[in-house]
Amino acid sequence: MVKGTEPWTVTFRKSEVILRAGQWVKGMEMIVMGNIVRGLCGIVGIGLLAMPVVVSAGASEKPVTGETVIREAKEAVTATKDYTIQQKDAFQRKVQTELDELQVRITQLRGQVEHASASASAEIQKSIEELEKKKELASKKAQEIHSATASSWEQVQSKAVAAMDDLRESLNQTLAHFSSR
Repeated sequence: MVKGTEPWTVTFRKSEVILRAGQWVKGMEMIVMGNIVRGLCGIVGIGLLAMPVVVSAGASEKPVTGETVIREAKEAVTATKDYTIQQKDAFQRKVQTELDELQVRITQLRGQVEHASASASAEIQKSIEELEKKKELASKKAQEIHSATASSWEQVQSKAVAAMDDLRESLNQTLAHFSSR
């Protein structure tokens, strides 16, 4: 060790880091080395200060037991089921409300049959029958929502949405066709 150089020691909790300057031939290199070592001490010190924060952020005060894990897993499963049921019920109400509104519009279309000519009346009646079939399909898909499991929920939902979209589009086209006459 070079005369006049002391080891640098950084102590943090129960860990100790000792940094020592190497032996150098020229005095100027010793000054440069001293600055480098002091910089490293600062970096190591900051790293050691941050370590307890990271460690304590992930640690819990209470010990984790098997019973705790099982209880929390059951709670998570129950919460997931409850959420799925709530989503299914809300979606089913929304679909049923829209089906009711579309039925009102189909009924209004039936009222136009009385005021239409014989050929237009037959055409409207044929369109109403097609709309009724699509409405029944959409209604059936809406009923399937109630019995959907968590694993089949997304598939049942997408089929119900597709049936409702088809019914809505067909009704709008039919109404546009007969209102333009």
